[in-house]
Amino acid sequence: MNATVTDSIDAAENASDAEVARYEKAFRETRRTLDESIESLMILEEFESDPLRREDIASKRRELQTSRSDLVRANIAFHTGRATMDPPSPQLVSEIAALAKEAVDTTVERTTASAVLTLATSALKKFAQIQKIGEGAPS
Repeated sequence: MNATVTDSIDAAENASDAEVARYEKAFRETRRTLDESIESLMILEEFESDPLRREDIASKRRELQTSRSDLVRANIAFHTGRATMDPPSPQLVSEIAALAKEAVDTTVERTTASAVLTLATSALKKFAQIQKIGEGAPS
């Protein structure tokens, strides 16, 4: 029996094909947002002349890199039956995909580190509605 949209699913084999497809799209688009955000921060960091601001950007970039690693571990944990997920709605997947598109379309010349971090944080918060990532999640 397949879970409904509101039920947590404990392993990929217990989810319908549509639920797994939506989960994977949400995962890939969240990872894409983080990848683009990390790259933007790397460039902003490189061009920053103020040492304190440069270190602040570097610190935020490292946090996003950790979040990206946590996201990937959560995905693997789900596929190996060590973590649950709440199947995302098509609307949530669309919202996450829109954030990824925005991250790709963001150019370093027209953005700030704060704007990049806001975008990445939004994507992580949306994915957290699907699956727990980070501290306390299976590793």
